[in-house]
Amino acid sequence: MNATPKQYAKVATALGFSPMAKANLAEVHRIATRFGAQMFVFHVGKWTEKSQKTYDSFLSDLGIDPSTVVLKSKEGDPKVELLSLCSENDIDLLALGALIRESMFKVFSASIARDVCRKAKVSLLLLTHSSIMEEPCERIVVNGLDHPKTPDTIATAVWAGNKLGSKELIVVDELSEKSIARADDDMSTLQRLRQSRQLEKQEHNRIEEVLDLCTGGCTMDITEQHVFGKKGYTIAHYAKAKRADLLVVNSPDTKLGFLDRIFKHDLEYILSDLPTDVLIVHTTKELAHA
Repeated sequence: MNATPKQYAKVATALGFSPMAKANLAEVHRIATRFGAQMFVFHVGKWTEKSQKTYDSFLSDLGIDPSTVVLKSKEGDPKVELLSLCSENDIDLLALGALIRESMFKVFSASIARDVCRKAKVSLLLLTHSSIMEEPCERIVVNGLDHPKTPDTIATAVWAGNKLGSKELIVVDELSEKSIARADDDMSTLQRLRQSRQLEKQEHNRIEEVLDLCTGGCTMDITEQHVFGKKGYTIAHYAKAKRADLLVVNSPDTKLGFLDRIFKHDLEYILSDLPTDVLIVHTTKELAHA
């Protein structure tokens, strides 16, 4: 087992001239600067003289030197052309501005996230609280699933947290209640308690091994939390309850089929009601759990 962080060298964002467009530009520029990354701005649609004036005004108001940002524009379907632009420019991280509960965003973000995570070699950052003024990213929650992708995801969370000046990293391990015997009486309740403690101990040892691989030079306080519940749903609610500034999760393994649209699973729970900013880390590990 090894752990390799994704060190993002090229960060892109999509510019759609929405009410949050300027704040998204400011947020992504700060992130790119902290990561030491080249910033790209992608626009899908017709680029007009008015578009150029608005874009130039944004950069001027934010104090961003235009020569430090690469602007690319294409006409076509956003879900297709964003992926094409990411591929053509070797983008490592695509950051999209997001509204937490706005219905149109749910449709847009879910479809974009699925296509980006499954079809492109790029990580995805969904921004829910973009701001003109910088706000600290103090607390990060990252998934601790027993999965081949998890070591790289935790390593990436550590790398990003160090770059962003975060203070706390919480590794959340979501455990299935199906692995614990059902309690029908006092004796089985005691057995269930023993099983849960044994499982938590095993998972603690596994996570400690992962952390040993990827926390060298970490400047954050790191803690573990083992929770029982549905994957995705549980960690999303935990991140919201802890008021995390960033939730970091594995990219999905397989393409969605018809049944996935009916029965939600891990990433779908998170996308349907974003608890905070979400970083979906793309890796290409061999998938034992796919």
